[in-house]
Amino acid sequence: MAGKLENVKLAHLPTIKGNLTGLLQALNSTGLDQFANATASLNGTTMGRQVLAQLSEGNKTIFAPSDQAWLSVNPAFTSNETSLADIISYHIVSGNLVNETQTYPNETIGHTLLDDPNLVMLEGDQSQVLVWSKADNGSLFVMNNGAILAINSVLVPPPNISAVLNNPSYNTSLLVALLQSTTLPNGTSFLDKISSARGITLFAPNNAGVQAAQSSLSGLSKNATALRNVISNHVINGTTIYSDEISSSSPVISAGGQDYAFCFNSTGFFVSVGGSNQVQIVEPNVLTSNGVVYIVNGVMFDTNSNPGVASSA
Repeated sequence: MAGKLENVKLAHLPTIKGNLTGLLQALNSTGLDQFANATASLNGTTMGRQVLAQLSEGNKTIFAPSDQAWLSVNPAFTSNETSLADIISYHIVSGNLVNETQTYPNETIGHTLLDDPNLVMLEGDQSQVLVWSKADNGSLFVMNNGAILAINSVLVPPPNISAVLNNPSYNTSLLVALLQSTTLPNGTSFLDKISSARGITLFAPNNAGVQAAQSSLSGLSKNATALRNVISNHVINGTTIYSDEISSSSPVISAGGQDYAFCFNSTGFFVSVGGSNQVQIVEPNVLTSNGVVYIVNGVMFDTNSNPGVASSA
């Protein structure tokens, strides 16, 4: 984890009971005038009032950008009714989770108020999540689109899975090429398939992992079915599973109908599927608009498929 960690400014709010004044007072009291002004403007729009109405439903934790951070955002974005409601709702997490924050490399995950269907494609109409952690010195930081954002940043809702995999931070360009060139029987590429899914978990081999498996993958060049099975066994279809929901005994089935096995030890977090080799998860909880990606350091080579098990998972 590179770079200096700065404190994220958090405002824990008690139940506001529909009173916007209570929210604004909490923000202004911590010197967050710009975010307070933007939040106040929500009361003048339909979408904004829908966001504010949710504040009366129990405790909330706000990841609030500094005035300098808010002023650096493109005015065209913050002056748009829909965009403003979306960005503010992504900074608000349900519950008082500050005291439950895990110390890095463990992470804490909470559901935000962001549920705009144009930006969120999670299963069961769930709202988008936020991932954060705590340094040894107590500083909080947020994981967001490949960067560590602190008090001087405005959080951006996760992009689609294609944009995530094309992000140079994750070194997954070889996987993107593989997903684009490998098609399902109906002609749809794997990349298009997982991009349109509502709820997806992908174990994404980085470039080093794909290169290490290149000879094995090349051996499947004339066996399209086996290659599809290998890729399917890196996908959990229709379900978003974050790291805090995984244990060594988690019953998780791949899109190829194979069982995943997870291992946690002093050297890291590992996963295998069916009878495959074990690979290490080097970057967990990479959020996308429709699910989550785990960057892994190898290809889990299992060509088996059990459609019956996969369909009932």
